[in-house]
Amino acid sequence: MADANEDGLENDHFETHEEDEESLIRYYFYRGFDYKEIVLFLLQNHDIQMSMATFKRRLRRYGLRWQLPEYDIDEARASIQSLINGPGCLQGYRSVWHTLQLRGVRIPRIVVQQLLKELDPEGTEMRKAHRLKRRRYHNPGPNYSWHCDGYDKLKPIHGCIDGWSRKILWLYVTRSNNQPNNVAAYYLDAVEEYGGCPVDLVTDLGTENGTMAAIQSFLRDDPDSHRYVPSPRNQRIEA
Repeated sequence: MADANEDGLENDHFETHEEDEESLIRYYFYRGFDYKEIVLFLLQNHDIQMSMATFKRRLRRYGLRWQLPEYDIDEARASIQSLINGPGCLQGYRSVWHTLQLRGVRIPRIVVQQLLKELDPEGTEMRKAHRLKRRRYHNPGPNYSWHCDGYDKLKPIHGCIDGWSRKILWLYVTRSNNQPNNVAAYYLDAVEEYGGCPVDLVTDLGTENGTMAAIQSFLRDDPDSHRYVPSPRNQRIEA
């Protein structure tokens, strides 16, 4: 009987681990991260080591495939309307689509484009004509928002500033500013140096920001604590 109980406990523990692993994979999958980024997140953020072949087998087991998602058009319309009425009022359809992906709302990009034309026809035309009104920048104080970006025209560099004071938090010359591991390391060094992470982390849509975005969301326990924005909207660091 003792052996049976021990086996039962081990099986329960294994099933719990499998369930946690599945929920983590689903979390990152539905937010639009690519396979390499998800495998990296599992290792760095959750201490789950997995080869790419094993990861793909897990996807098949959980029924996760890149395909056109099923969605409720009314729910999609309401989600986009809430963005238009809030901080996403000047976002284009690509940025809106990415924001929805991060929130777990999976809608084809072409549908987002069509709904934006329906819900915000004036804004759509202004974006086409590049006549959007200038936004006011609001920031409550130091270390509330960090803005990060890279530049590789002359020599690859990567930097980050505090949105309130424009203090340079890091600025590195590197062989490549397109490696997610490098960018995440810069971020973690700054978190250690300044004793914490920002409330809001702002980056462009580059894939090199994926690991840093996941760590920020994990540390704040809030997927909305990181924002992907088009480069022209990340003006605190762009300027």
